[in-house]
Amino acid sequence: MKKSKSVHILISSTKTAADIRYLCGAEPPENAVLIQTGGRGTLIVSEMEYNRLRRSVKRGITVLHPALFGSAWKKGPADWIKKCADQKNLSVGADFPLGLAEKLRRTGHQIKISGEAICPQREIKTADEISAVKNAQCTAVDAMNAAIKQIASAKIGKDGLLRCGKIILTSEMVRATICHTLLDHDCVATETIVACGPHSADPHERGTGPLRAGQPIVLDIFPRSTITGYWGDLTRTVCRGPAPAELKKMYTAVKVAHTAALKAVKAGAWTDDVHAAAAGELDRRGFKTETIDGVPQGFIHGTGHGVGLDIHEAPRVSSAVHKKLRAGNIITIEPGLYYPHIGGVRIEDTVAVTKTGFQMFASIPGGVQIEF
Repeated sequence: MKKSKSVHILISSTKTAADIRYLCGAEPPENAVLIQTGGRGTLIVSEMEYNRLRRSVKRGITVLHPALFGSAWKKGPADWIKKCADQKNLSVGADFPLGLAEKLRRTGHQIKISGEAICPQREIKTADEISAVKNAQCTAVDAMNAAIKQIASAKIGKDGLLRCGKIILTSEMVRATICHTLLDHDCVATETIVACGPHSADPHERGTGPLRAGQPIVLDIFPRSTITGYWGDLTRTVCRGPAPAELKKMYTAVKVAHTAALKAVKAGAWTDDVHAAAAGELDRRGFKTETIDGVPQGFIHGTGHGVGLDIHEAPRVSSAVHKKLRAGNIITIEPGLYYPHIGGVRIEDTVAVTKTGFQMFASIPGGVQIEF
């Protein structure tokens, strides 16, 4: 008996948008449904989206709107799937809407939750994908240069605050400079980090308020191209004016860890070994990772993550993941140190894994001091 092809259902959401775009070649609109059967798919969208998407999807994808198969938009995904799915046995992801799964069961469908990635091939980037990430990373470099120039040109007031003329320079102002630069290159970023002093001790704190001299300023820029949908990711740490001795030591340690991790990157290397290369350098220089008074500090995150149609995707580079890197992976290398009484330091680049090492997309020299 010929084995029937599996039917997988994806509902457009923040978690599935990248997979649907990868499979269809176009950004999925809200409420879209993709019925994937083998190498072919049926994308169901509203009448308003129909003409646009049928012109832009990949070969092998059929675009429909509900009226074409005797349904109506208001009847919703359960009715569309019932009319368009050839089989009663359906596969869905773990984040598939529970209410919709129950409706499908009531119409006679058997729902199987799949633990496998719908697009595992996304981990190995094609030449076009590598080019797309490189372009996004080049835009991040342009935005980083603009931000550093703005900080470097600020004057240091007697109160230690940075000023542009009579205006106090803030995280928000530098973030606006970054965002404007990205928009000029058809890229957007919504969670850009410009975190100074105590704020920089929290890896994902966006930063608010005045910037001060003699304190670390973490600049983390991760733009998404509005044209290709691919991301870049770049972080530097700077300090306007003389940096305290402790901060200089932190920066030197992170820079050495960053170099050590990059040297460990190549096809066949284990992800946890790459992480260990960075963590080992930090530990040897006396920077411990521990929890004090309930606050984690030190090197409190992994060394990197995959970048593509999602800003965080496989493969992860951390102590918790034992996986071989493969040529065509795109990953970040971003060791960091975080101590509440000093602040944080992070250096990050995005690279493509090759058979013998890595390809650096676009980088920028990053010192801990900007002195004028």
